[in-house]
Formats: sequence, C-alpha cells, structure tokens
Amino acid sequence: MKKQTKMLMAVLVALAVLAGILGFCIRKSAQEKDGLVIMADGRETVIAWEEIRRESFEGDLVNGKGESSHHVYEGAPLGSILEQAGIGIGEDTVLTFTSEDNYSAEAAGVEVLESGKVYLALTADGKMIEGIEGGQGAQLIVFGDPNSKRAVKHLRTVTIG
Repeated sequence: MKKQTKMLMAVLVALAVLAGILGFCIRKSAQEKDGLVIMADGRETVIAWEEIRRESFEGDLVNGKGESSHHVYEGAPLGSILEQAGIGIGEDTVLTFTSEDNYSAEAAGVEVLESGKVYLALTADGKMIEGIEGGQGAQLIVFGDPNSKRAVKHLRTVTIG
C-alpha cells in the first residue's frame, strides 16, 4: 500500500507540473498574438492582423498644413472589426486609439458607425504599413478630418469607454 501511495503521489505531482507548464505556454502565446488589441467592458480581445477581413478603400487626407493627398488603402472599416470581435458600440460611445509609442486620439461612436468614415489601414498605396519594430502594423484613417491628427500610425489598442 505504501508503494502504491508513493506511485500515486508521483503521478499527481507530474500531472500538476505538466498542467502548470501547459497553462504557462497557453497564456504566453495568447499574450504574444500580434494584432489589434481591443479593450471593452474590462475584457481584452486581440484580433490578429491576418484575421481582419480586408477590403480596398481610398480617399483624401489633409495634413496639418491643410494640404490634401489622395491614398489607396487596404484594411477594414473599424465598425466591422468591432463587429467581428463581438463588440457593439453606440453613437455616444467614446473610442480611444493608442499607438505603439502611446500617441492617442479619440473618435465618437457616431463617427465609427458612419459608413466610409473610420478605417483601420494595413497597407497604404500598395505598401504594408509596418509597426515600430517592423512586421505588420496599422494606421487609423478618419476621412473628413480637417487635419491628420487622428491618423494614428502604429495603432495598437482601441479602448471602448
């Protein structure tokens, strides 16, 4: 009986160690998923860049000097990305967009819900938008702004507040 108890304890310890290692690996891989982080209702959702249903869109952006330039993008309307993540917003919702270097800008839910207004761009004029450290990145595009202060480059996080 004593030998069986020792064997049982060894098996239980081995299972506990294995469960701990497996849990650590799963948690680590979830944290390292590269994509857009959406914070809503105290929950963090990461949409991988390759999971975003891309479409082409184009339009004019105005810089701080008032100069307009036309660009062709590939990405998705922000509203459809939120929908894909199972996150709903209202017209009065405030969304904060934060870049990898902590620059931030805000938009109202009414803007995000307006067709053709707010997009997440993954390519610009045929070139991949890169993150600060390379690899896929993203840029917030808000058409109709009088200047490009909300064209957040290196977009990483959307906080729904």
